[in-house]
Amino acid sequence: MNSLPRPDSGPFADTPEKRWVGVSFGAAATGYDGVAALQREVGESLLAGICHLGPPPGRMLDLGAGTGHFSGLLVAAFPAAQCLALDIAEGMLRFLRSHRPGADGMGLVVGDAEALPLADESVDLIFSNMAFQWCERLDLAFSECFRVLRPGGRLVFSTFGEPTLGELRTAWRAVDGYSHVNAFATRRSVEQGLRAQGFAKIRLDAMTLRRGYPSVLALMKELKALGARNLTRNRPRHLLGRHTLERVSEAYGRLPGMASGVTASFEVLTALVEK
Repeated sequence: MNSLPRPDSGPFADTPEKRWVGVSFGAAATGYDGVAALQREVGESLLAGICHLGPPPGRMLDLGAGTGHFSGLLVAAFPAAQCLALDIAEGMLRFLRSHRPGADGMGLVVGDAEALPLADESVDLIFSNMAFQWCERLDLAFSECFRVLRPGGRLVFSTFGEPTLGELRTAWRAVDGYSHVNAFATRRSVEQGLRAQGFAKIRLDAMTLRRGYPSVLALMKELKALGARNLTRNRPRHLLGRHTLERVSEAYGRLPGMASGVTASFEVLTALVEK
């Protein structure tokens, strides 16, 4: 798999380094479901919003399927449809195959959202929960979704917006000059990206979810368990010492509203669009 050159600064410094995305999420497969409460909450709301929209799909794609939690729910919601579960992390799909009832009836595909290994106009529904934020080029992912959708087909997805983990990002900036938190797209850039590819009837919503943690270290451990560790190009390539982590915790505690605990904010963008 080809990847962009790895600059230490510039426009791609805070984007995920794709060659590590599959490795990171594959390694997290066995423990992912135990810590993915926020992802399940968002995905279940997303799925509930499409179950009664128009005729049922004949072929559907779970893009960024992970452990297959929502692949199974999609099959239950649309039992007559063929379901493809695609993920860049082969380890996730191995977990899906061995742990999800009905996996034998799904098409399991190791693939990249920015270069989908599917034919033009071959699916009726694309469902993607919390996957697009790991793309290097969101415009390519949207272009590929438009290409493989049949006319009248729908793309339904969620992704994190720009303010996500802003507290952690601010705390790290007080400590060093490295990138420690992945960058996320703005709501405006997501909408513009969809329109640029030709999508119509765009419904894009944003909400902010806040989660409390016993410590900054607990937050960072959860992100690591989710496979959502820091994968930016300008990330530090050395081990972080105890003193550094203590400084981050102190900086986090000085943020407004953090005197009584550690809170992390997640902006969730959800979209329903039609080709």
